[in-house]
Formats: sequence, structure tokens, C-alpha cells
Amino acid sequence: MEIRQLGYVGLQGADPKAWLDFATRIVGLMPARVVPGENWGIPGAPDTPSGGSGVAADGSVFLKMDDWQWRVALHPGGGPGLRYLGFELRGPAELAAAVAELETKSVAVTWATPAELEARAVHGMAHLADPAGNRVELFHGVTRDHKFASPAGSAGFVTGALGMGHVVLMVPDIDASLAFWCGTLGFRLTDYVTFGPQQGVWFLHCNARHHTVALLRVGPFAALHHVLFELPEIDDVGRAHDRAVAAGLPITTSLGRHRNDGMFSFYVRTPAGFDVEVGCHGVLVDETWTPNRFVEGDVWGHKGLTPEALEAAGRK
Repeated sequence: MEIRQLGYVGLQGADPKAWLDFATRIVGLMPARVVPGENWGIPGAPDTPSGGSGVAADGSVFLKMDDWQWRVALHPGGGPGLRYLGFELRGPAELAAAVAELETKSVAVTWATPAELEARAVHGMAHLADPAGNRVELFHGVTRDHKFASPAGSAGFVTGALGMGHVVLMVPDIDASLAFWCGTLGFRLTDYVTFGPQQGVWFLHCNARHHTVALLRVGPFAALHHVLFELPEIDDVGRAHDRAVAAGLPITTSLGRHRNDGMFSFYVRTPAGFDVEVGCHGVLVDETWTPNRFVEGDVWGHKGLTPEALEAAGRK
């Protein structure tokens, strides 16, 4: 199968409204003008139940970052984490072929119900689970809304064919996870760094973005470590950093530049309990790329991003 991009991500946290404030005021995402399941008659009008707030009837928060109806959702839940990842395929024929391919590999896959399609605002979808228990959704067809305007004044986000960003997943079994993401779903290894036997980070791509999924193993943990939002320029990242500092949010990893993907970024602990990386100028890869092993993580900065800190995050 050919996965085109990470289309959307569903997160979980105890206080969605605090996440909404963080995502809009600090990062610069926009509340969805119409949440999934609502009538598009007059987007954001007072008679729309959400009223353009991005908040659904169950308290879930939906956010825009480009001309898609939504890209990021945070649902009410007891602890921080990941609910689902949505990966785009080209169309219905490609989705049907992907499901057939998974079934020939004896992978359990389930077609979405009409209610699930409405909840994601997609045309077609099937879902399965990775070895760490994360829900993976394969979909095609989205709802477009070209009215993006950042509440924080951001120029926008680097999305398009590169997808919405990347996710870093903590996994307890790196061999099983690599077999699933690369062998089953067709992701390709970009590069990796190791901390010790069976410990390290493996970076995987499905398009020109250096990595869309990274698999992190520092122990027997299954958790979301962070989500990346990529801004166009260094000044955009600097302004977001200033806003985070002014708001008193914990900067878990200082400004710096990664060695492998070239990302200039910082990491901030969100009100939902997991980290968000805000960065720019990530490396692009093509069909000539060959995997590399790195022996250092950063060119400079990124203080706080150590194997010990990663293990501590997994134990929470």
C-alpha cells in the first residue's frame, strides 16, 4: 500500500478546553469552524451547535491548521495519550486494496461504521491496531474548509503533501513495531540513533517529510511522547517560544537543532500532559535517500532531551 501522509491525529487529555487555549494561543492552531457531524450550511454561524468554537457536544476539541476541516482533535479522557492516527490513501480503490493486502497478511482490520466516518469527516476508512495497541486509521476523502486564520497571527503551518507533522511513539517491542510500520504499512526507514541494546529512536517516512512516525524504545512503555507542528520560519518558532515562556509553560527541551532532520525547534509540555514540538526547516528526503545511523542527536541546544528524560516520560 502507499500511505500518502499523516492526515489527522486524535489525542486524549483531562482538560480539552485548556488544550484548546494552548493550541490556539501558543501554537497558533485555529478552532474548527464546524466540528465533524455538524451541518455545513453556514459554517461558524450562531445556529451551528459549536458556533465556530471548535468544541463538540461531548467536550472534544477540533482544530484546523490549513484548508482541511480539522487536523487535530483532543478528546476528554482520564490520562494523556493517543486515541488514533489517521493516514491518507489516494482513494476508494487504494483503500480497498490496502484492506485486502492486510487480510492476506492475517492482520485484523475493520471497516468503519457510518458513525465513525461522520466522526472523522472522511469518505472511507478502515482501522487496525499496531503492536503497541495504537489505533491506526486508513482513510480517503476529506472535507475542505479554506478559511484558516491563526489566532496567534502565525503565517500558517507546513502541511500539504507532507501531512500535518509527525508523531513519536514510545513502544515496548521495537522489532515488532518496525515489522508493522515498515513491513505491513510500507513506511521506510530514514535513519536511527541507538542508546543501547534494543534502545533508541527509529525515524520512518512515507513522503518527503524526514519522518512522519518515529518509534522510541527506552523500556517497556507504550505511550505518546510528542507531536510536531512545523512552522514556516525561524521567527515563527521564536515567537511561539516567547508565547510559551510568557504563559509559564514548562519548556521540556530548549531551543536547538536536530542533527538528523535539521529541525530547529523546542518542546513544551502541554496542559494535556504530553509534549508538543514546535519547529521549522525540517529536512526533505526523496527516493535516493538511504538510511543512516547517527551517534549524536543534536547540532546544538535541545537541552533536556536525554535518554534518561525519555525513560522518565515513559514511566509517567
